[in-house]
Amino acid sequence: MNTGKIKKIVFVVISLVAVAAWNNMPCCEPVDSKADRPAIQNDINGDKLSSGSSSRTITDMAGRTVVIPRNIKKALSFSPPPTTFVYMLAPEKLGAWLGGQPNQSSRFIPDAYRDKPVFKWGQQPTQYEGYIAARPDIVFLGFESGDDISKVEQTQEKLGTIPVVCVDNTRNATGYAETIRFMGNVLGVPERAEKLVNYYQGLLNEVRTKVATVPEKKRIRVYYAEGNNGLSTDPAGSVHSQLIDVCDGVNVADCRIKSGSSMTAVTMESVLMWKPDIIITTSNDFAVQIYKDATWEMLPAVQKHNVHFTPSQPFNWFDRPPGVNRIVGIPWIAHIFYPDMFPENWFMVKVKEFYSIFYHYELKDEDIAKLLNDK
Repeated sequence: MNTGKIKKIVFVVISLVAVAAWNNMPCCEPVDSKADRPAIQNDINGDKLSSGSSSRTITDMAGRTVVIPRNIKKALSFSPPPTTFVYMLAPEKLGAWLGGQPNQSSRFIPDAYRDKPVFKWGQQPTQYEGYIAARPDIVFLGFESGDDISKVEQTQEKLGTIPVVCVDNTRNATGYAETIRFMGNVLGVPERAEKLVNYYQGLLNEVRTKVATVPEKKRIRVYYAEGNNGLSTDPAGSVHSQLIDVCDGVNVADCRIKSGSSMTAVTMESVLMWKPDIIITTSNDFAVQIYKDATWEMLPAVQKHNVHFTPSQPFNWFDRPPGVNRIVGIPWIAHIFYPDMFPENWFMVKVKEFYSIFYHYELKDEDIAKLLNDK
């Protein structure tokens, strides 16, 4: 057989093998098509993420389905509590402070984060035009159980395509963990969120476990003095006086809780009858004047110099806003109430850890002294 015939036979055989192999391949899809498909997976909140997409769909803490950018670069909030959450979790992504900047004389917030724009908050109507002009990727809105969901939808309508995401428990001193994790996931910093949660839950569990051993008769009687004359307060059960409950003090105020952010006015006669062992105040004027007033000096708390002005840099340790900033107030209040159980060294360590983890600032002993005596 000559060489030409042999080449023809080899060519025919190879062709027949190739055709057979082709016919035996799966007909439904190319071999590599599965690898080329966008993967659909669930994140820690069960939200749908699509690779290659610039957005994702989440369920917010009011149960609403919201489409948000995958990469959040700027976040705003409609009230101070969610604002502090954003600062603590991802300060570089905070678009503006609410109601006012942190104390401008304070060095407890780095310059890069302190000098951000300020959006009005409080009695003034919300300036939606300002929010839209700031072009945030997302806006957080505090939403608690029983709130009107229709108001959320009205807010979303006014902001147009800017996603509004509801967050719960921004004012509950015993329920911050879920909110920290949720907002950390939305902001793309879940690992950092877990670090904050570990500190918070460890502290809360330690304090609540220890104070539970305090006998009923030895619980500290506390009055929360608000306003320049000290005759406004928040009784037990109010979010504004919650740290008294957390640290197992007895809130002596026997009065009605006012809704919202309102305080309840009381009389001097009532305070004298309540006989508090400790007075906590957020009013600098009152803290300065109380020892000069003969009537207030009739109280055990004043006689024993147990009047405590709440530290407030960069945010108040006790109240207003009643947000995540109050975590540092837990070791402070526990130390004030029960110093034998929570000694000064323990308190100092906890405060330094908080400022480092939450405020991105390393405190020194002299810093704490300044915070405690800044009137």
